[in-house]
Amino acid sequence: MDLNRATSISDAEVKDLFVYHPWNAEQIARGDRVREALGNAAKVVVENVPPSPDRSVALRKIREARMDANSAITHNGRY
Repeated sequence: MDLNRATSISDAEVKDLFVYHPWNAEQIARGDRVREALGNAAKVVVENVPPSPDRSVALRKIREARMDANSAITHNGRY
């Protein structure tokens, strides 16, 4: 389903979007690699960017990237 172009959404699709989906071993491994890479990015930002509102936003966006990556892994790129 392409949520960017959707004009309606079924109950089953809503449920799929919001229900807990446990990860299999492959998804766990992919998630671990993403978490490690983004964790390293956060460390580099903290160590090299002066404390400021912009740094806070940069770190928040790294966290958001992690959450979006988790969603893509969970849903295998469907959304």
